[in-house]
Amino acid sequence: MTRLVLADPRRLLREALADGLDAQPDLEVVARTDDVTSTLLQLERTGAEVVLLSAAMRSSVPQICELVRRRTPRPRTLLLDHTPDDDHLLEAVEAGVDGYATGAGGLEGVAEAIRATARGESVVPPAMLGPLLRRLIQRRRDAAEAAERLQALTRREREVYGLMIDGQDDDAIAATLFISPETARTHVHRILRKLDVHSRADAVALAARGGMADHLERALERSAS
Repeated sequence: MTRLVLADPRRLLREALADGLDAQPDLEVVARTDDVTSTLLQLERTGAEVVLLSAAMRSSVPQICELVRRRTPRPRTLLLDHTPDDDHLLEAVEAGVDGYATGAGGLEGVAEAIRATARGESVVPPAMLGPLLRRLIQRRRDAAEAAERLQALTRREREVYGLMIDGQDDDAIAATLFISPETARTHVHRILRKLDVHSRADAVALAARGGMADHLERALERSAS
């Protein structure tokens, strides 16, 4: 018997799905929740093997996955999205979900996705797998390019770049680093040239696209140690 916690803030949909899954001979919905706190509390109370998250909980998926990873044994996570979306799938995978189901196969399809997730399989709709892999490969390439560009920056330029990513202007950067605004502007110009971008907005977009903020934070930590 696979025990699961079903999380969905929409009460009527949650109850209807829970009743349908409970009718499966090998599945038991041991808790029905509507937010992060109650979901985690019920996982602790019941020791459920799977947490089924509706798309309405999508914004909470990263937080839930992060907290679930700390549990031993770790419950498996499955996101149910009745409106398939490549962006939603990518976000879910990067957040750490174990499976993504679309509900295309009806109740039995959802039940089978739960069973597969409980068995330790990574569930992704076959039609969405190709686009997902291509986007993950591109993300990796972007991250590698970002890390390479970051190597061209001095430690001080990395500090300035980090403040640029945080949205600080030249005056704020100068005040934070105890340098003159002119010096701050000089650093910004050098950063733009080394990163081969034309504006501060382009530099920030590059950081977001390549995950450069994480590379930058690790680089500064290494320099400080």
